[in-house]
Amino acid sequence: MKDESLAPLIEFIGKKFDQVDRRLDQMVTTDGLETKLAETRRHTGVLVEAVRDEVRQVAEGVASVEQRLERFEQKVETEFTETRAAIRFSYAQLERRIQEIEGSYASLKERVERVEARQG
Repeated sequence: MKDESLAPLIEFIGKKFDQVDRRLDQMVTTDGLETKLAETRRHTGVLVEAVRDEVRQVAEGVASVEQRLERFEQKVETEFTETRAAIRFSYAQLERRIQEIEGSYASLKERVERVEARQG
């Protein structure tokens, strides 16, 4: 490349560097820097408050879910206890009925054996 073809590019880059220098000069001034710092602090404070509010809302939500979960666990425990009691009662009734049937069977078997012994 010839130096003539690079001249526009060099001029363009020089202008961009000048613009960056002006921006840096504006930011470096004490007033500008203090203003930016104060604005950044204010913005950070607003963000921190927003995050605190969101954390509080999440904590309240977690507490609400925890309470509902406790009520659900209590309900399940109560129903489990009631179901266990109903099963035990049913087994006790079945056991009683089986014993009655076994007793009746033994009595009938004994009677049949006596009848057969008389006839035989």
